[in-house]
Amino acid sequence: MSTILSIGSVQLPFLAQRQEAVREFYRHTIGLDEVAGAGGQRLLFALGEATLSLSPVEEISRAVRPDYLALRTRAYDDILARLRLAGLHPVCSLPDAEPRVMYVKDPSGNQLAFLG
Repeated sequence: MSTILSIGSVQLPFLAQRQEAVREFYRHTIGLDEVAGAGGQRLLFALGEATLSLSPVEEISRAVRPDYLALRTRAYDDILARLRLAGLHPVCSLPDAEPRVMYVKDPSGNQLAFLG
């Protein structure tokens, strides 16, 4: 049985000068509901119980990427132990944070966040 419950959020970059075109695309072309209170130029859209978070960047870079996949799990401690056993060193929130979050990169360099 999978230890992952669902996607919590997906974060993608967008070119800052294209903010209104990006908003138009996701709101009207795709039909997503925008979530208020994102702050700054960041855009948030509802994906069922998950969110799509779009962060503005001046240019799209292959070296520094503000994108990640966040996964909800009931097995946070188990996943953390397995990552450490595999020789990985995830960056974790404080133990009493709600939700608990850990970040780790997959073998291809994609950043994952686990929410527990």
